[in-house]
Amino acid sequence: MNSSSYLVFSLSDFSVFFVCFEWKRIGGGHKVYGVCVLKNCVFCFSLRQSCTTFAAVELFYELLNVALGHREALSRVPSEADWQILYEQCDRQTLLGVAFPALGILQGEQRAPKRLFMQWYAASEDIRQRNSVLNRKAVLAARTFARDGRRSIILKGQGLALLYPDPALRTPGDIDIWVEGRRADTVRYLRRFCPDEEVVYHNMHFPALNDVEMEAHFTPSWFNYPVANMRFQRWCKAQQERLFSHRVTLGEYGEVCVPDAAFNRVYVMQHIYRHLFGDGIGLRQVLDYYYVLRQGFTEAEKAETLRQLRRMKMRRFAGALMYVEQRVFGLEKTYLLCEPDEREGRYLLSEILRAGNFGKYDPRIVHTAGEPKWHSFLRITRQVWHLVGHYPAEVICSPLFRAWHYVWRVAKGYR
Repeated sequence: MNSSSYLVFSLSDFSVFFVCFEWKRIGGGHKVYGVCVLKNCVFCFSLRQSCTTFAAVELFYELLNVALGHREALSRVPSEADWQILYEQCDRQTLLGVAFPALGILQGEQRAPKRLFMQWYAASEDIRQRNSVLNRKAVLAARTFARDGRRSIILKGQGLALLYPDPALRTPGDIDIWVEGRRADTVRYLRRFCPDEEVVYHNMHFPALNDVEMEAHFTPSWFNYPVANMRFQRWCKAQQERLFSHRVTLGEYGEVCVPDAAFNRVYVMQHIYRHLFGDGIGLRQVLDYYYVLRQGFTEAEKAETLRQLRRMKMRRFAGALMYVEQRVFGLEKTYLLCEPDEREGRYLLSEILRAGNFGKYDPRIVHTAGEPKWHSFLRITRQVWHLVGHYPAEVICSPLFRAWHYVWRVAKGYR
């Protein structure tokens, strides 16, 4: 096998959905990574060290469902080793904060060891403090743009956290702020503060706030497939004015504009979909969408959401995501946008568990310092090719979009 080879087997008689292997050279030797998806669980493994066990994955799902209020107890008493695996899996998926309330619900022998409980508590308090900082900075950023006559919308992050029972326990990332105006005008404005930052298709890194990563968006996102991208950009532009009037309060710091439920039903799914072809996705993003869906919707609203997903070539992915939402988080049928696609969903779940949050644990995703542009181009093309049988248009158009994007940036002077 080469450094990125995969074997897929259909062994339904043994309740095995597929097995995926990767043979990777490490130092002077080799290491085999894999994901085995059985009928009821997913098992990520290496030949040198198992990262989970089948039973531990099930226990991980159960713990999340206790935290979400779907269960009152686990199906068995976890050992100390089980608890360590649960902690590591929650950390890997950036779910330490949202899973922490489960430790207060479990009783008797199912309680976590005291040492690990205190470690988990300290991590959750760090998350609370970080959320407070990001809330304050998000309000400050919105006010700064408003003072200069530019309306803005806080995407994802702190806005989605408000949908959680305890917003302070969602692990935060950076601040994504969608700024009103044409791209060229916005770039000129932003470069007054940070003239050396690179500009890409949808955003520009904007390090204007101390201790907080912020990206100023010209558009919320993009597709590689040009037809889907054109439709998505038009749809976003048509929604923007309405979103400027959808205001929420972030803690005690003030108000900001955030997307409403109708926008998030499409946009948050698109964000998950796009990261599948990039750095990978984690269960935190899937849990965000769980809470987006639990806001509820009418039949007419569901029909409109599905219509947009079809236009943007995400209908198959929607079925896969519904399977993961139901399988991992116990999402009730009332909140499903469509029937779960079990086959696609199992594959998506294997990708999520293998990659962890934004692909940090995926051995296929390798970033080399000083990597030549052409080498990076070929690596990314190879990296996403295993998805071509599932989402062909987006995969095939990936190298075409990246080639166009490079030429476009040079032509615009955005390098």
